Amino acid sequence: STPSREAGERAWLTAQFLSGVLLFHHHVGQVTLCVGPSMMPTLNPRGDVVLLEIPSVSWQRIRPGDVVVAASPTNPRHVVCKRVLGLQGDRVRYWQGGRRVQAEVPQGHVWLQGDNAQNSTDSRHYGPVPYAMLKGRVFCRVWPPRGFGPLPGKEAPR
Repeated sequence: STPSREAGERAWLTAQFLSGVLLFHHHVGQVTLCVGPSMMPTLNPRGDVVLLEIPSVSWQRIRPGDVVVAASPTNPRHVVCKRVLGLQGDRVRYWQGGRRVQAEVPQGHVWLQGDNAQNSTDSRHYGPVPYAMLKGRVFCRVWPPRGFGPLPGKEAPR
């Protein structure tokens, strides 16, 4: 085996490995950091490292109560971590300015809200979010270690 052949084999193995990593990242799962007070007490405001699974989004299996990561509607270069409170066709009720308001989620959209309603910029501010902006469903917290495991579930209010 010549040095150039060995270099070619290493390059081929590296390309295969990187292709596998990219396929996994885009179609199976990702690791991401959720930071900020909007999901307290479910998530730590200083940041939790969570695992996302992507098939639930790809296969339209997101349900009310799921915690998801989505591209931010106000700055698509950023992401938001929120709970799904409504799917297309659902009527969502929430408090705004001291009064109860109702909104219907249009076709192809979801309604996202933080668990910390007093300190969350979410669908109450930017409206329903296009389903296509969802990146994945959070299914496990991996850091900090004391919080390792599935996120506590929470029923979406009806």
